Amino acid sequence: MNALMLADLQKSQEAFYGCGALLFLVAAAMAVAAAFGGVLAMAMVVAPNLTHRSTEALRHRNLLSFLAGLPFLGLLVVFGVLGKKFPVVGGLGVLALGVFALVGLAASSEDIGRRLYWACGREGSRLTHLFAGWAVLIPAACLPFVGWFVVAPYVVVSGLGSLLVGAIRRESAPGR
Repeated sequence: MNALMLADLQKSQEAFYGCGALLFLVAAAMAVAAAFGGVLAMAMVVAPNLTHRSTEALRHRNLLSFLAGLPFLGLLVVFGVLGKKFPVVGGLGVLALGVFALVGLAASSEDIGRRLYWACGREGSRLTHLFAGWAVLIPAACLPFVGWFVVAPYVVVSGLGSLLVGAIRRESAPGR
């Protein structure tokens, strides 16, 4: 009888430790998401005009931004291939694309947050739009399969493309 009780106790203890590990992983993921949200806010502070133009490009030309972001994926593959032969060139190229992706992700998060605020009939600052969009984007991107292979790539590629579309957009006439 004691052996059965000890076995049950050991199973309960293992389940308790497993729940503790799961809670730790969730808390760590939430801390990393919050820290990355701060990094996105810093990207918006460091390059306010660039993120604003990119957000406007996403708002008005969302499909064009996605299509303009597709060559960035090809560029990433080229840098990956170059990285095999020239590690410094490949590393610098991936680092540059990472920085551009960070600014594009800030613009995408701000656009999502602005649309969320608009749907609720409220106004907000660019920073509140960024954090609201980030709070919606993180759980959506963490969903298995749909988030990993649809939401996250679409948002990152659209953000990268919005950098190009925002950089080459024409100024509209004052009368329009």
